[in-house]
Amino acid sequence: MIEFNRIKSINGEIVVPPDKSITHRAFLLALMAEGKSLIKNPLESRDTLSTLNAVCKLGANAEKKENGYAISSKGYEKVIEPRDIIDCENSGTTVRLITGILAPRKKFFVLTGDDSLKKRPMDRVITPLSELNARIYGRNNNKLLPICILPSEMSGGNLAARVKSAQVKSAVLLAAAQIRDISTYYEKVPTRNHTELMLQQFGCNITSEKGSTTISGGIGLKAADIFVPGDFSSAAFFVAAALIFENSEIILKNVGLNKTRTGMLNVLKKFGVNFETDVKNSRSGESYGDIYIKNQPFKGGIISGDIIANIIDECPVLAALGLFAETPVEIREAGELRIKETDRIKAMVYNLKSLGARVDEFEDGLKVYPLEKVKTDCTLKSFDDHRIAMINILLSKRFGNIPIDDISSVDVSFPDFLSNIENIEVNY
Repeated sequence: MIEFNRIKSINGEIVVPPDKSITHRAFLLALMAEGKSLIKNPLESRDTLSTLNAVCKLGANAEKKENGYAISSKGYEKVIEPRDIIDCENSGTTVRLITGILAPRKKFFVLTGDDSLKKRPMDRVITPLSELNARIYGRNNNKLLPICILPSEMSGGNLAARVKSAQVKSAVLLAAAQIRDISTYYEKVPTRNHTELMLQQFGCNITSEKGSTTISGGIGLKAADIFVPGDFSSAAFFVAAALIFENSEIILKNVGLNKTRTGMLNVLKKFGVNFETDVKNSRSGESYGDIYIKNQPFKGGIISGDIIANIIDECPVLAALGLFAETPVEIREAGELRIKETDRIKAMVYNLKSLGARVDEFEDGLKVYPLEKVKTDCTLKSFDDHRIAMINILLSKRFGNIPIDDISSVDVSFPDFLSNIENIEVNY
């Protein structure tokens, strides 16, 4: 159990951790590419280190450098068959993307994870890869971990997205890059495109148009240097903090501003929030820059439709903003939140109601009404979910001395979350 003293405002510059999604992909593509890749400014967290450990088990060599890792590999054709299972721990990105990498390799692999990951759906990846003739079998009628990947002769094809998921798309594209054929993946709603951008960096023959991505595979990938910008999903907590803590003023430095990730900023614009961005471009093709935001009144609104796929990681913190908005915040068509590290809809409803808020729960979302009076005699629960834990920390600091059952899961994506708050100017 932990609690925090109340703080009134936070002011200053913050450098958020490197992007988790881009770090995962950089480590994995370094495994697939022949030669030595330099991954600069990667995130070193529980999830991304699960990916790095898996990459090393599969035959790559990772050498720690001052600002990242040099990863040497013989390319995807020389991926080795490990003597033991690959434990992806708590990382859904690790297991789903690696499944795509290993499916065409004509070898035997077994993937598993912790108790939480064993509850998360794997059929969403197994089904499209099987349509390309992969042989993958898992627990509960091929739906859950552990899974085994058996040798097969995969072929290209045309696939349409069944779910709005960048992980599923990435698994298919990483497999397609190895198949000596042409494959096209169609999605009605665009999801984050980090994999497409990075495959280009590693020499893949890939083209993207509105609604489709086509790969002419079987061409060996070559090593590349990748710079990882700040994680927008981590920055989102401090964007929200500026609106939660009175008289706050924050500059977030070198944050990834890829348009397939920054839908939260579009939502905040609709809520009437003013902010500034200074957009730059890195050589890796990922836009990044600074975000300036200060405390101000704002209204709520309904969030639904195509933008949900863009903001799925930010939905919980947007829900928390409903406590401080002038009108309710309602999130719909976000049933995907129920199959994250925890059921994030259920978790947010529990915590916000515990604080005294009126909250309506729906199967596909929730509606949060402005908080009229806070209940301080409650305990917030993190449900072993890093994003829920970080929201709880903000709320505990905003209202003061409200206990949280556990915050250790913060290490999954933002190990320095607390020190970032403490190292800027705080007004108690």
